[in-house]
Amino acid sequence: MQTIRDWVLRFNAHGPEGLADRPVPGHPGKLNTAQREALAAMVERGPIPAIHGIVRWRLKDLAMWVWEEFRVSV
Repeated sequence: MQTIRDWVLRFNAHGPEGLADRPVPGHPGKLNTAQREALAAMVERGPIPAIHGIVRWRLKDLAMWVWEEFRVSV
């Protein structure tokens, strides 16, 4: 119910544009847009067993790939 009330208040204050998602507070992401797109493409392609030594991605495998590719710890 609180969510609906918040939306009504945003709509009343700003019109339909007020309902658009706003940036959320908090830390910025560790990966930039190009890095996120590369990670998404890697996930979509899936691992190649002969190269990656696995048949499906696990979180630790992807975290290791991100480190090896971008030197970013996730």
